[in-house]
Amino acid sequence: MKNVFSVADLSTGYGAKGVLQHVGVDIPERSITAIIGPSGCGKSTFLRCLNRMNDLAPDFHLQGKVLYRGQDIYQPKTDVIHLRRRVGMVFQKPNPFPKSIFDNVAYGLRIHGLRDQKIMKEKVHDSLVKAALWDEVKDHLGMSALRLSGGQQQRLCIARTIAVAPEVILFDEPCSALDPIATRSIEKLILHLKQEYTLVVVTHNLQQAHRIADYVGFFHLGELVEFAPVKQVFEHPSHTLTREYVAGMFG
Repeated sequence: MKNVFSVADLSTGYGAKGVLQHVGVDIPERSITAIIGPSGCGKSTFLRCLNRMNDLAPDFHLQGKVLYRGQDIYQPKTDVIHLRRRVGMVFQKPNPFPKSIFDNVAYGLRIHGLRDQKIMKEKVHDSLVKAALWDEVKDHLGMSALRLSGGQQQRLCIARTIAVAPEVILFDEPCSALDPIATRSIEKLILHLKQEYTLVVVTHNLQQAHRIADYVGFFHLGELVEFAPVKQVFEHPSHTLTREYVAGMFG
């Protein structure tokens, strides 16, 4: 199996505060990788390293390498806009724009220069279908996205990400603001999306990681303690810290 990302000796921080320490990991394509660990362990910082979202923090610094398809994404010549198109992101809280459902999904397409209305409608339709939202909104595409439920808004944000044809989708605790029914819907969708995309999911929910992941990375105090197939991490972990964390002894 090919790797989409290869991370080597990655250390990061914000100003004088260190966050990640010497992280090394390969993330396989067409798989779901769950990132787990207690609060403040560096999970979200690691995730944001994969599409340079941390660049938005003025005091962020990084050492080491993050290779995407063999190319170092932190080299000076990297087109960050193109990178974020290929490596999309869905955030913790649904963040639809105060626009119509249609315009939310079409937003990225317009930003990237698409003007053909027929193609635009096809891509919006396809994205909503892939996000398992089309049947619920097909007769209300002109309605404000802010009128959707929380779970629908999160699926709309996933459709918006899908529309610009990414290869990887990063999820930063995508269900933490949702009720159990909406959470189940998002989990089913993530499992379905694995057929076409590489997915990396930060989650504080160990049961969720167990349900959806192919691989699990366990972070603690900025270090990647263990990375292995989900069955190994939950049933036969290699490290005592991992064993104690998945057993609920701390976190």
